Amino acid sequence: MVAFVVNHTGIPEEAEADLAEVRSFGTPWADIIQIKEYAAQQSMLDATQPKGMNYYWKSEFVSELGDEVLATYRAQVEGLAAPANQIVLFHIEGALNEHPEDDGAVGNRDAAYACVIQAMNAVDDIDASERNRDWVRAAWQAMKPFSTGGNYINFQTEDEGEERAGEAYRGNMDRLRRVKAEYDPENVFKVNRNIKPI
Repeated sequence: MVAFVVNHTGIPEEAEADLAEVRSFGTPWADIIQIKEYAAQQSMLDATQPKGMNYYWKSEFVSELGDEVLATYRAQVEGLAAPANQIVLFHIEGALNEHPEDDGAVGNRDAAYACVIQAMNAVDDIDASERNRDWVRAAWQAMKPFSTGGNYINFQTEDEGEERAGEAYRGNMDRLRRVKAEYDPENVFKVNRNIKPI
């Protein structure tokens, strides 16, 4: 099954025209495109990530969706026996690409999609956890040749090293480390993906 989740932040008249192509793609099982409050849109998928489960994921930024990318993408889910596992392509192209690489902390201005490979299972199902980690890692390796070389920092896991954070921030990493040295020289704020002070 292919699902489109879209978001338009323009005026409603522009949204109708801009989303017409998405709506013309096949016959949808459901079309729930509507005007929403920002908070409702942001929390729309929360129920798909219930608390108390084991999660594992990897991500890469992709610049385009050519035939080879899509064929590789499909191959990762064909015959997949874990229905909660998925590969999601978040379309991020637009305003992100209109700014220079050093305009803000996030680099990767050449990205058009964030490819996120994710798995979920019950905490006490050790076998499923191992199978899921193996599947995510294999699917990630298959998709990695199409990467821009960057990734989304919020989808990094504990087992990823500092080089992955560097790939997420690219040339901005040294600047972020200098800011960290000025405002947090003791590295108090280090719980998430850490940027060590210089």
